[in-house]
Amino acid sequence: MPDRRPLDDVGAHVKDSRRFPGGRAFFAFDDASPATVIPKEASCYSCHRDHAAVDTAFVQFYPALPEIAKRSGTLSAAYLKNEAAAAGLVGVSAPNATP
Repeated sequence: MPDRRPLDDVGAHVKDSRRFPGGRAFFAFDDASPATVIPKEASCYSCHRDHAAVDTAFVQFYPALPEIAKRSGTLSAAYLKNEAAAAGLVGVSAPNATP
């Protein structure tokens, strides 16, 4: 039988340049209230900017998506830099990167 425990934490990353300064916002949910916007000062924003593979989305955690992003040329420069550093390739240029 599946585990039916309540969710501990649910969030959403919404991209909408008309609604949000900077073009995106993060939201937190709980069981009883409508979602609330997480303040821009929260670490979510800088972490996604600095480490997400494609347009501030963590596609690197979904098995098929990194290869698709690589073929499409949509991997971010920050992600490629992080990957190069992790592989010991600091200073190597990153082809097919988006800023």
